[in-house]
Amino acid sequence: MLTDWQAAPILSVFTGNPIQLSEGGKDICLSGQGQDRPNVVAPTQVYSVSPSDPPYWFNPAAFAVQPAGTFGNLGRNAVYGPGQINLDMSLSRQFQMKERWKLDFRADFFNIMNHANPNSPGTSNQASTFGEITTFGSPRLIQMSMKLFF
Repeated sequence: MLTDWQAAPILSVFTGNPIQLSEGGKDICLSGQGQDRPNVVAPTQVYSVSPSDPPYWFNPAAFAVQPAGTFGNLGRNAVYGPGQINLDMSLSRQFQMKERWKLDFRADFFNIMNHANPNSPGTSNQASTFGEITTFGSPRLIQMSMKLFF
């Protein structure tokens, strides 16, 4: 009964994707585009978040609104969001019931360790959630199926 099981694990580890910080759609540089980026006022403290502020991915105080008529000095793809770690697994077995009858059992586990993968933080410095992680990726999901061959 404990033999002939097949396991298929998949481990996925991803680095964070670049996130684009913005001025919330305001056109401070007067270019007509509405895609302004903020100024970096504390470049060495962008990722230095105090342990008393756990929801913050980056330090919102490291950025400021640029002066009117100027572009912000934050470069494109300069800030990266959190990475992802995920372990999925599938267990399956075929049971011989009669001469021609077989039963396939399969169980699929997605995010089997129920690891909390944070989504990207708030990117608009005009929002109250700037730099804050407010959502997480999918939780552990389990699905099972059986198939009868006759």
